[in-house]
Amino acid sequence: NKGTINIRILDNSSNAIIAVEDSGPGIESSVLPKIFDPLFTTKQTGTGLGLSICKKIVEQHGGNITVKNNPTTFIVRLPKNLSTQA
Repeated sequence: NKGTINIRILDNSSNAIIAVEDSGPGIESSVLPKIFDPLFTTKQTGTGLGLSICKKIVEQHGGNITVKNNPTTFIVRLPKNLSTQA
């Protein structure tokens, strides 16, 4: 309830990059490799579909999404011009 979320938008010649960082406790290292897996959740009421759907949507647009800890940061990379992607 008292944390912060920082959003940075970066621009390079071929990609738009969005970094979402929070000040929370981070994601457990044992969980980190699984967070994009469909149906994986650490919450009692979660479906485990949110991040897997996000990943799929980003990939369908020719991009990728990654995450790192300390601080927890999700990085979304999207190409500016999909027609130039192989």
